Amino acid sequence: MLRSGIPASNIILMMQDDVAHSEENKFPGRLYNRPGSDTPDVYADCRPDYKGNVVTAKLFLDVITGKESADHASKVLKSGPNDHVFINFIDHGGPGSIAFPNGPLLHKTQLAAALNTMKEGNMFKELVFYMEACESGSMFIGDVLPAGSSMYAVTAANAKESSWGYYCHPDDRVMGQSMGTCLGDLFSIAWMEDSDKGSFAAETIGAQVKLVTKRTNKSHVTQFGEKSIADEAIGKFEVGSGVGATDQSRERAGSAVDVRDIPKHLAYVKWQAQTDDASKAAAWREYKDVLEAREADELVFSGIAAAACGSDEACAQVAGSSKRDIVDGECHKGLVDAVYESCPCRRPDHDSGGWNAFNMQFSQVLVNLCEMKGELGRSAAELEDIVRAQCQGSASSGPSTIVV
Repeated sequence: MLRSGIPASNIILMMQDDVAHSEENKFPGRLYNRPGSDTPDVYADCRPDYKGNVVTAKLFLDVITGKESADHASKVLKSGPNDHVFINFIDHGGPGSIAFPNGPLLHKTQLAAALNTMKEGNMFKELVFYMEACESGSMFIGDVLPAGSSMYAVTAANAKESSWGYYCHPDDRVMGQSMGTCLGDLFSIAWMEDSDKGSFAAETIGAQVKLVTKRTNKSHVTQFGEKSIADEAIGKFEVGSGVGATDQSRERAGSAVDVRDIPKHLAYVKWQAQTDDASKAAAWREYKDVLEAREADELVFSGIAAAACGSDEACAQVAGSSKRDIVDGECHKGLVDAVYESCPCRRPDHDSGGWNAFNMQFSQVLVNLCEMKGELGRSAAELEDIVRAQCQGSASSGPSTIVV
């Protein structure tokens, strides 16, 4: 966006910023989001406005609604009724929620309220929202973007499926070196590489979405809100005025991995790459740790379903496997918060509470219980108590030092 002419004052960037200088980075101080020997360093001239442990859902909501505070006075959105606003979000997700590196999840009810605040505050003429997260479609289902809202959202996945990492091993080689990771996400890579071609005046948002949908062949790209905005030129949202092509990059083929499985995939690849017995054994222990953490998460949520259903095994099966839509958002948010506060943290490098990339899929169990509470004869408060009890029980008996 800087290359395309948007002034830095009009860009607000939030990121954990823990990758460029990570000891695992083969090129310290640099970042690459596609393979090849001529790949540009996308970290060059990258100046995050917010980074580290301040990057939370609360910060995001404050920034997009223009709410300044002593905690984050550097920059918030100050757009007006004639402005075009573009929001791009990339992180983990689950039914009805998206994650941030730190703090509680952002629930769809909170996102809906923030977007409504922006609309009522005349903070845009039109708004486009691209979201990369598992089950990201669940964030916009319902009346989140009502008719006449002048808002248009495109998500990497529908409400019931994962999104996918891309340029994963073995297609992660940059300047001859395997990076040991996935260099990006399939949906995000698709739209960014299309934008890099620089056809801003001629190409519409809708044309880009069509190309992105075709390339994102592992999940279902989904559209919400005022679809007439798709007829607008990309340049209204992604570039400054009077700027032409920025990077005539070619589309590259790559390997895709379900986001839920990336830690497992990378741990196994790391084990395969070791050549001496000691390193091989250490890498195998890391791989086993990932598998054990996944199993522990599965047990927590199956335990929640079983406890809510009492001795009714058929009920527990339905609660654990069905995919009901979110109707009672407040109940669901309460259970989501209870997991964050009470379940064991299996990603200790961030303040993510009891949630992680793998177990966010089980937010669906919480959706199901909220929608079944009449059948169960339980209140939302009783369900929260069950969640807390199961989480606390797993914290005292399960593994506590596993990274996923």
